[in-house]
Amino acid sequence: MNSFAFRRVLPLLLLFLGMSKGFAGVILSQHIFTTPIGGLNPDGANPAAGLVLSGGLLCGTTMNGGAQGAGTAFCLAPDATGFNAFRAFAGAPDGAYPRSELSFSGTRLFGATFGGGSNGVGTVFAGQTNGSVTVLRSFSAVWADNATNSGGASPIAVLAVAGGTIFGTTGAGGASGNGTVFAMNTNGTGYTVLHNFTTLDVVSGTNTDGATPAGGLLLGGNTVYGTTSAGGAGGSGTVFSMGTNGGNFTSLHHFSAMDPISGANADGAVPMSSLLLTNNVLYGATVAGGQGGSGVIFSLGTNGAGFSVLHHFSATESGTNADGASSCAAPAFAGGVLYGTAAAGGPGANGTIYSVRTNGSEFKALYSFSALDAATGTNSDGALPTGGLVVLGNILYGTTFSGGPGGAGTVFGLRVPYPPAVITNVVLNPDRSVTLVFAGGPNSMNVVQRTENLSSPVSWQDLATNIADEQGLWQFTETNPDTSPRFYRSYAP
Repeated sequence: MNSFAFRRVLPLLLLFLGMSKGFAGVILSQHIFTTPIGGLNPDGANPAAGLVLSGGLLCGTTMNGGAQGAGTAFCLAPDATGFNAFRAFAGAPDGAYPRSELSFSGTRLFGATFGGGSNGVGTVFAGQTNGSVTVLRSFSAVWADNATNSGGASPIAVLAVAGGTIFGTTGAGGASGNGTVFAMNTNGTGYTVLHNFTTLDVVSGTNTDGATPAGGLLLGGNTVYGTTSAGGAGGSGTVFSMGTNGGNFTSLHHFSAMDPISGANADGAVPMSSLLLTNNVLYGATVAGGQGGSGVIFSLGTNGAGFSVLHHFSATESGTNADGASSCAAPAFAGGVLYGTAAAGGPGANGTIYSVRTNGSEFKALYSFSALDAATGTNSDGALPTGGLVVLGNILYGTTFSGGPGGAGTVFGLRVPYPPAVITNVVLNPDRSVTLVFAGGPNSMNVVQRTENLSSPVSWQDLATNIADEQGLWQFTETNPDTSPRFYRSYAP
């Protein structure tokens, strides 16, 4: 059961139950990235990041391929038409190998590249979808003997843009070689290192604040939230917060050390995802640790309190399991449900798409990507979804890093059932009929059922099928004047 609420309307006791029936996902609209020849193709290859919606288009990046072999930035319509690789990265002094999502502010887009730039260790760029792109910053070269520099290097995560300021992370460089948090103006001026992650203990791999952030920053008022993939008190990474001015750096959670043999622990390890913030709760994922050693989905308060593991991904055998493994991206949120990707595991060993309630209940593997042909590295639907999801209505959009008929990854859509409607009001009418008011997914179909007894076995009777309006609202009136207790439920067929 997905949700429930009790309402007493004397002399009736009404119980509403929301539920979903079984679901087998089918991949919908796709873009299939073409096979590079000599590292080149027209559309790009290997999207490592998820998509972002801008102006009704889904936009993203590919790490490889393109007309100059250093990756692309692209847009396409949700129905997979109108694909446009509007930027082909060229390498130094241009950026190269973007691994992060794009960010949009007004008509401008912002992003980062892992390589390229004047010193080969990455850039921050800005531009428009007409292909006009300007490098705002080339990160400085790192010293060969200790991998340090003055500003960080090799950014791989999405940028956060607010007003005229860009916030981001670098996974390398900085004063200790363990990455930085930085801010800069959207015109490229005023670059500032807000935090240098500190040196790791050479034996334990621990420190006080974490190291090598692989996820981007989340803005919440005057605070930024992020993760580090290493370091911290357990050597397994951290969740942190800090002021947008660089002050009040706080480690909200230190992931515990992993068992050296099984790779398991109680709370997950190596968070490479950004974070999701909803209702003052942060949600994220780890690629390792947890009871199965395959990572977890977690939540915690913005003050670090209430850390909870919502799901432990199960151990894999020959790379396969039932639910997926190694989630690299923050989940998306819609209708009280978290939707995300696991980059590995599943029956095909190539990752899954999942859903789970914010309280950790009702985890479902909505889709499992199929096994690859061993000779060609291809399949029908893509493999290794390392990026997150965009939710539009009841369709989830995302990318796969590899696989697909071209072996270079895909853009996919997956239709999922709307969450079942929840009761918002119960009215006992003068004629003793009962009107139930529901809120669910826009234009979604819902079936109302009734029973007089919840003792097992329960016999449910279909009463009506309803289509919600564009706001997801609908109501049903049960005209039976019976005064005995009645129990109602609704499900999304």
